Amino acid sequence: MAPNGQSKWLQCEEASPVGLVFSGGGARGAFQVGAWKALLEDGRGLCRPPEVVSGTSCGAINGARIAAGLGPDEMLGFWLGLADDPPVVANERFFAALLKATAAYLVQSISDDREARARQRRIFASLLRRHRLWSLSGWDALLSAYALTARFDAVSTILRQIPTPFVFDATAVKEHLRRALRGTELRSTSVALAINAVDVRTGRVVRFVNRKPEKGPRASTTHYRYEPAIDLDMIMASAAIPLLFNPFRVRDLELWDGGLLVNSPMAPAVALGARRIIPVLVTTARPVAEEARIPSFGWAVERLVDTFLDNAYQGDRKLLLDRNELAHRLPEENLTVVELARPIRPLPGTLFDVGSYLFFERRAMLAMYAAGQEAARRWLDRGPEMDSRKHTEEP
Repeated sequence: MAPNGQSKWLQCEEASPVGLVFSGGGARGAFQVGAWKALLEDGRGLCRPPEVVSGTSCGAINGARIAAGLGPDEMLGFWLGLADDPPVVANERFFAALLKATAAYLVQSISDDREARARQRRIFASLLRRHRLWSLSGWDALLSAYALTARFDAVSTILRQIPTPFVFDATAVKEHLRRALRGTELRSTSVALAINAVDVRTGRVVRFVNRKPEKGPRASTTHYRYEPAIDLDMIMASAAIPLLFNPFRVRDLELWDGGLLVNSPMAPAVALGARRIIPVLVTTARPVAEEARIPSFGWAVERLVDTFLDNAYQGDRKLLLDRNELAHRLPEENLTVVELARPIRPLPGTLFDVGSYLFFERRAMLAMYAAGQEAARRWLDRGPEMDSRKHTEEP
């Protein structure tokens, strides 16, 4: 630690550009706002705004507001506004089509041919012998097993007849974000910004950047779309959770949540000139010695989602560390080493359970905001520490 209490890695006289990388994570975005507040206000934190911000989903929303020059209190106000007046509207077209398709399937199933009905009776008789019929849960299990075996075709048959790809319309969220950003686009920001989404049709990552990326093998129009003005549709597209929310159209593209493929987007931060990267993640670091058995179904779902998102971070981390090794081994390639800090992330706990990804409730988000401040201060207390191949995360 430097004599003035500030980490040498973050000293003001150090000129290397700093990039913040915000991961996706729904309502857990409030955690990132708390971390950002601590980094700004703690004496050991950032002495100047970051030169680069790269974000996905809730991280794209937070990154855009940092680029717009909004402070942590204003940023928190956006998330609390979602809690106080949820702007999401159910897609009535989806539910109307679901009811119609379900009714049509039930009518059609009555006229199944003799062979189909015989097969269904055999399956049902077999399942009767395998379930406890003296309890309500036994009958629930039996009927569920029957639906997943004898009548599983109902799922694809019904879903094919629903002519809309989302359950909730997020258009009202876009208006909420417009008010928060005080406009429909970000133009001429002092911060280089990258917004990350996924093309619905091709399944490829689309990165919108408001600075032209540095020249290099990956800095091409295939990977980056230079946009002098980042607009609301680009930001909303990055946060459009597939199937749950409607995709957003940006000119020739139909776009979904970038968290599908690039939940912790470090590559754009490097391409935009960052030479020191601070990842701010919303997935928890699990202790090495965890419970020997899975304690609940909810815990299993939480671990499934967290593992999916954390695996994206580990992939990006590996690519960056590989790049640094290549820069050391092959100086003729003129690659600059990019320092990577260990991430700021929450501790395990009931606050960050599986429901917290979509739990837009004021007290919950205030608690996550406070957890973000605590995590960032703990991160500063530890150095911050640099990441390396030898690094194994601890809570």
